[in-house]
This record gives sequence, C-alpha cells and structure tokens, in this order.
Amino acid sequence: MESLEWYAIRATGLVAYLLLYLAALTGLYSTVQKKRKKKINGILHFHEVLSDWAFIMTCGHLGILLIDSYFPFKLSELFIPFASGYETIPMAIGTFAFYFLILTMITSKFRRNIGFQRWRKLHALNPILYILVTLHGLLSGSDFPGMVLAAVNILPIMMMAGWFLLSKNRLTEAR
Repeated sequence: MESLEWYAIRATGLVAYLLLYLAALTGLYSTVQKKRKKKINGILHFHEVLSDWAFIMTCGHLGILLIDSYFPFKLSELFIPFASGYETIPMAIGTFAFYFLILTMITSKFRRNIGFQRWRKLHALNPILYILVTLHGLLSGSDFPGMVLAAVNILPIMMMAGWFLLSKNRLTEAR
C-alpha cells in the first residue's frame, strides 16, 4: 500500500498543474478579449487567483516531498537542478519550472514597478513554464499517463494561442 504522503504529493502536483492550465487559458482568453476592446477585469482577477493557487499548491507539493517517508528529499535535491538521486532529469525540469513560476509570480506582483512593456515581454515567456511543468509531469508523474493526457491539456492552450495570434494579425491588418 502506498503512503498518505505519496497520494498527497500526486494530488498537490496534479491540482497545481490543473490550476496552472486554467490560469494559462484565462490569461490567453483575457488577452484576446482585450484586443477586442472588451472588459476583462473579472477574468484577469480570476487569472491571478488561479496563478496564486497554482503557486500555493506547488509549494505544498514541494513541502510534502520533504516529509515523504518512502523517499524523503533534501532541500538541495528540490532546489538545485540535477541534485536529486531520484529521477534526476524530471526532477531538474521540475526545479527549473518552479524557478520560472517564482519569476512569473514576482514580476506579475510588481508589474507596475517594472513597467508594463517589460512585464509583458517577461510574461510572454510563460509558455516555457507550461512546457516545463508538462514535461515534469510526463516524465516523473505516475498520474500523468502519457501523451493522451498531455494532448488533452496542451491542445486547448495551443488553440487559444492560435486564436490570439490570428486576432493579433487581424488587428494589425485593420490598422
């Protein structure tokens, strides 16, 4: 029988991923709606709340890894890429994803201080975060069964990104 910690690790990882997925969808949707000159305050607030909870669940995921009785990780194994003796590459990808998430959270919370244009350029790199988290789940997570689940999760994001690019091109052509 698997331990309670193992279930909690998997649950927090999956919930964090789902929240990040929904944050990505709402972020792309709000961008498209903004281009169409529609009000987006509510959807932006929802996007920020989803992102905050994705971060909280990710921290919970890491915290439970530290107390897992089957394979307790050391702080260095969680925060230094390639330091883990367990699933080295997937764990390193997860570490890089966590750092990317921290960068995203900090720059978003301080976007007024760093300027909108600089924030927007940094925020445009977030597909990298989503790809890293997806790879981490595919390569290390036993509850992330293969390419079918990845396709189900990635396809709507790609569709929203395509929708965004098409609407951006239409607006550029209209000017």
